[in-house]
Amino acid sequence: MKIIKIFALLGLSVCSLFGHAQINKQIQVRSELSSPIILEGTPETNYLKVSLSGQNIDSKKRVPINLAIVIDKSGSMSGQRIEKAREAAIFAVNMLNENDTLSIVAYDSEARVIVPATKVDNKPRIIGIINENIYAGGGTALFAGLSKGIKQVENQLTKDKVNRIILLSDGQANIGPSSVDELSQLAIIAAKKNIAITTLGIGSDYNELLMSSIASYSDGNHVFVNNSADLENVFVHEFTDLMSAIAQDVVITIQLKNGVKPVRLLGRDGVIKDNQVTVRMNQLFSNQEKYVLLEVIPDEGKVGQSKTLAQIDLQYDNLLVNKPEHETQSVNVSYTDNQKLVQDSIIQDVLAESEIQKVTIANDKALELYDQGNQQAAEKMLMDNKSRLEELSGSMKSAALKARLDSQIENNNIMAEAVLNEDESVSRKIITEKQFK
Repeated sequence: MKIIKIFALLGLSVCSLFGHAQINKQIQVRSELSSPIILEGTPETNYLKVSLSGQNIDSKKRVPINLAIVIDKSGSMSGQRIEKAREAAIFAVNMLNENDTLSIVAYDSEARVIVPATKVDNKPRIIGIINENIYAGGGTALFAGLSKGIKQVENQLTKDKVNRIILLSDGQANIGPSSVDELSQLAIIAAKKNIAITTLGIGSDYNELLMSSIASYSDGNHVFVNNSADLENVFVHEFTDLMSAIAQDVVITIQLKNGVKPVRLLGRDGVIKDNQVTVRMNQLFSNQEKYVLLEVIPDEGKVGQSKTLAQIDLQYDNLLVNKPEHETQSVNVSYTDNQKLVQDSIIQDVLAESEIQKVTIANDKALELYDQGNQQAAEKMLMDNKSRLEELSGSMKSAALKARLDSQIENNNIMAEAVLNEDESVSRKIITEKQFK
């Protein structure tokens, strides 16, 4: 009864305290603040989390896939690597059906489309072409290969398909445009067409910054495949995603109210212009959560007030019903002079995610120290970041949140061990992959 009276005094609703969630058939959307109740007159940094969670779907009703596989067949891919690349491509053929579209591009000193975008209704013919054309020899014209892959997907581009490229490479791009900026521009072009690019770096000689940047700018995945024997397992994981896509061309617009200051986005790129924040996501999958985390400074208020902090506008293409959908939510912040009430209202999930993202940024600084040759300082920073997470994990009430934090703690352990014990070219790739995830 006492709690009800306090809520009534502050003019709070359950929605304003815990954020807002709306469930439709495929997507659950939740908007919430780490601290929905704050002290009067002392606005401090707060964190707004807008999360999208894909719901379970019937796998038999999956969305058609429009996939291009872009395979590095340069001389360095000879032996087991090219064999496993062939096997992975054949695995992809066998996973698809006659409703799906597949194209395959192979590149060495030049790029060639060996399977133009086609329905997967004659698997033996496609497999025969793969076996005849995927062999190693030559340079690495990665830009040309990726360009042709984008073109092939674009040829069959429709909003009712999952449009994806899987790019494999084991070496440095050395023919044609090869800088991170030039390849990132290709990824940005792909993203604007709703084409996500997953990059698979094989072995220890590829450019991890280039490959992770391509994936990041297109909202795809990046995986370090140290052992080429693991390629098929990586493809299994990728196809699990592809076959559970439920939405794409997702646009989240956060309109902050007057007096609220946006500080920065954590963990995801976007555009902050005055008091409006816009973030785009390429695709959302079943049983997956993607979120936007925005650091803000709320407006000042008085005891008993409840103010709208932000209006959330979400638009996306629902792949399962093949139509655009739209919804809005609002997020409130309330004011008190009761410190205990402030502490008790904290949303631990948002607090944990904000700390994980801040640790990720700090880990980037550790990576910079490592690149500068300061191995000891890098290892210390990674372990200090781990300690921050361990302290927070101890205060979590939810077993799921503890597990989430413990996963990041383990990532920091792996990165620290890589800094100390791995070959430099391998450790850099392990750290990059963990940071990307």
